[in-house]
Amino acid sequence: MDAIAVVSLVIKKLQGLLPADENTTTNNDPTVFQKQVQGAIDSLDSLKQFLKDEDDREASSGHSSMDDQVVAQLLRAVYSADDALNTLILKKELQEQTDIKSGTIRKSKRFMKNLISRKGMGKLNKEIRRLVEIKEKAVTSDTSFSTVGNGGGRHSSSWQDRRARISDFCLEEETDVDLVNELLIRLVPYQFPKLIAVIGEGGSGKTTLARTIYDRVDVRRYFTKRAWIQVPSLFNTRQVLGDILQQINEAELVEESTLSEDELMWRIIKLLNGARCLIVLEDVETTQILETVLNPLCNSSQFDTRMILTTSNANKLPPQTGYLALHLGRLNEEESWKLFLNKVRMKEDEVVNSELISLKEKILEICGGLPARIVLLGGLLSTKERSYNEWSRVVLERAGNNKVDIMALSYQDLPSEIKPCFLYMGIFPKKVEIPVRRLIHLWVAEGFVMPLLDPEETNHEDMAGRCFEELVIRNMIQVIRRKSDGSPKTCYMPGVLYDFFSSKAEAVGFFNRQFRTSSNKNPELAEVRRLATYSGIKNLQCSLFAHVHQNLRSYVAYDTRIRCSPSIETGMLLKKIISNRGFGLLNSLDLEGVYKPKLSDDLVGKLLHLKYLGLRSTFIDILPATVGSLPCLETLDVKHTNIKEAVHIVKAEKLRHVYLCVNSSNKVLLDLSSLTNLHTLWGLNVGSSSELTLLEKLTRLTKLKLTGDIKLFRSKKSVECFAKLTNLQSLKLRSIPKSIEYDSFIYLDSLAEHHKLQELYLLGTLPGNRLSDYIPPNLRKLTLSMSRPGIDPMPLLGQLPHLNVLRLLSNSIMVERLTCSAGGFPKLRLLKLWHHRYWKPVLLTVEEEAMSSLNELEIRDCLMQPPRGLENVITLKEITLTNMPDTFREDVEKILQGRNVYIKNSTCPSSFKEYSSESEDEDHVGDEDGEGDDEDGEGHGDDEENEDD
Repeated sequence: MDAIAVVSLVIKKLQGLLPADENTTTNNDPTVFQKQVQGAIDSLDSLKQFLKDEDDREASSGHSSMDDQVVAQLLRAVYSADDALNTLILKKELQEQTDIKSGTIRKSKRFMKNLISRKGMGKLNKEIRRLVEIKEKAVTSDTSFSTVGNGGGRHSSSWQDRRARISDFCLEEETDVDLVNELLIRLVPYQFPKLIAVIGEGGSGKTTLARTIYDRVDVRRYFTKRAWIQVPSLFNTRQVLGDILQQINEAELVEESTLSEDELMWRIIKLLNGARCLIVLEDVETTQILETVLNPLCNSSQFDTRMILTTSNANKLPPQTGYLALHLGRLNEEESWKLFLNKVRMKEDEVVNSELISLKEKILEICGGLPARIVLLGGLLSTKERSYNEWSRVVLERAGNNKVDIMALSYQDLPSEIKPCFLYMGIFPKKVEIPVRRLIHLWVAEGFVMPLLDPEETNHEDMAGRCFEELVIRNMIQVIRRKSDGSPKTCYMPGVLYDFFSSKAEAVGFFNRQFRTSSNKNPELAEVRRLATYSGIKNLQCSLFAHVHQNLRSYVAYDTRIRCSPSIETGMLLKKIISNRGFGLLNSLDLEGVYKPKLSDDLVGKLLHLKYLGLRSTFIDILPATVGSLPCLETLDVKHTNIKEAVHIVKAEKLRHVYLCVNSSNKVLLDLSSLTNLHTLWGLNVGSSSELTLLEKLTRLTKLKLTGDIKLFRSKKSVECFAKLTNLQSLKLRSIPKSIEYDSFIYLDSLAEHHKLQELYLLGTLPGNRLSDYIPPNLRKLTLSMSRPGIDPMPLLGQLPHLNVLRLLSNSIMVERLTCSAGGFPKLRLLKLWHHRYWKPVLLTVEEEAMSSLNELEIRDCLMQPPRGLENVITLKEITLTNMPDTFREDVEKILQGRNVYIKNSTCPSSFKEYSSESEDEDHVGDEDGEGDDEDGEGHGDDEENEDD
């Protein structure tokens, strides 16, 4: 589990207690304290090596010398040692604060020595001795234990060294086209029954197929309401109806917990009146769902509801003939081999012409035609050297052992530093989409990602991102939604892996969730270190709540209830973990999505080790003032809140990431002079040159979003400020003119020198004759809004070698012609032209060999002539036309006649595939980061807002 990560952290903390100068001693007692600390470090180093050896052995042989009970005991002992040390350090810090306030002067070294030698160090050494005893028992219980060398199935190079291969990995998923078409055609109105059942055994691809349909753009546009429901194994009608209500109800908050089943159904029917709705019910295991959910919704004449349910047991289907069944069997050898080659990222001839082909029969036998097994084995082998020796070690020696499951093998083969990151995903509900941004920050706060070099110079989030990419490559994480540039936005652990690993992780005490814990018969192992609640603490079993005590390190609230009253449960939990000793050891407090949690100044101020505070989408009105003084706080996320009172963040000097809400950023007052560790500052309002002077000192910033008056951004101070922020990778700059001033330009001449800058968003007028001064050379994503350059920007932008996404929004085209020259835009895959009403129609011309990678083109509310040269773009797959004349669409269809290009038009619902709702842009659908379509107040939809981290 995460024992290695915790042991490494404890060693690091102990090393911090040693004097910087090894020769430093006291007059009377030269090295007693140093010997105590060094002895603890040596013991933990030995334990760490044992754990690494055991990890290597398990990866090589598939066999562990420790059963779940021993693992749980060892993990709990490691946690206890860490708790003892942290308690010791915190008591010291509190005492020093008290001494400073009272004016007492102590010699810090003597105070530390006395404190540790009296109580703290004794308790810590006791816990370490217990650890050593557990380790020795584990070793002697298996006499065949031996250290595995580099040849034991591990990579000769570390996972960090394979970074280049990870970066080149294509994240596109493949789904059986015939199955997709068959299911899609059955959704066509009035031709088939309203219920479709997808039947297949675990790992057969039911969820993947349903998800592919559910997320298709044409399906999302046709069905104005959608809901994806994970049906609980213990079926609960109110819970299912509540989930449906929450997902289709975007306009208001209701108190779901007080409504009866009939009231919930009445609200759903009322909301669906006149609408088209698609509901997916996943993992159905009971026929009871027919009477309580399916019949009332499918039989209504007030709306058109289509339902897809997935099940592994045909006997659990509703006992009626009014549905269509789609059976998913195992793949045949040809289909299995094709899928395997796709996941291992090799072509047929590459394998046929090598000795690897001799392993084909064994690979197909191991996978047995189940897509889940094929995907995992392919992902595992994709990380190995393409040689017979490497592949045969996996296929013949390890996977060939009938006692070793492919899922267990995939986990065993993970590098030890990634294993806790993978297991942590099980703390979230099954198949719930987890924002990648949220997951990575939690991994860092938990200490799973250890710095290789100087912690102050290491970007922990980049390291966590590499862990994420490794898990994606191995197909152990499934990416669900992506940003416009293709980078992952949300993800989850595949269902078969979740079922296999989450219960095991909970059984050994890696984390606890509000269910199942009551079945734990060993009270010693039930102590809660990490806690996740899915519907508030009120519903926790008494047996679990009894073990939530002062050593709780992580609390993740995933409260999906729709409510209109503030949540008080979080305050109850904090009070409990603080009550015994006056402070808490909590590292992570993640309340994202919980409605207005009650957090008092007193309780939050005692969380002295808190690193991550996630309050996004909580709509809280008040941020506790003590947040600004938390000494260890690294990430503060208050996006989508209603903070009304000013909060000063002055002493949180370790802050690395701050996410502010547009409406509250002027209420959160940052002392930028002390926050020199900031890497992310997203959503800040600046109002004066003095603030820019402070901002220019934050030279470690990689992500910055600023809003300010146009006159501020045209000043010399603005140029000087951005010239010094040379580490920026993402910049969003929103100027707010008090009136439309066509000569009020943004002056950022230095941006062209920012070679690290990859994402740039500029809202404001730019001087067209100096446009090149504003465009960094390595951009991957560029958005210009209200720029009014007065020249054709395409020749300049087409020279950017890495540009992947280009958005020209609201009056960023002020010329009659846009010309994409031959060879220009070599990497561009998405082009959006929005809200351009120049006095003459604009003509877009694409010359031959221009835009050679373009997949998507969107034109919205523009005065344009039919584009020329689109037929030359052979990679083009999709064109979206919104609020464009019918004649424009007809002209585009003629240009692309005979080409397999999907053309969508919001004003011409001539067929199911061509229908487009007139509501939101597709990027807004189901987007947890959306801030509204007209946020900038200029009538141009700003879908870039939906991708803010």
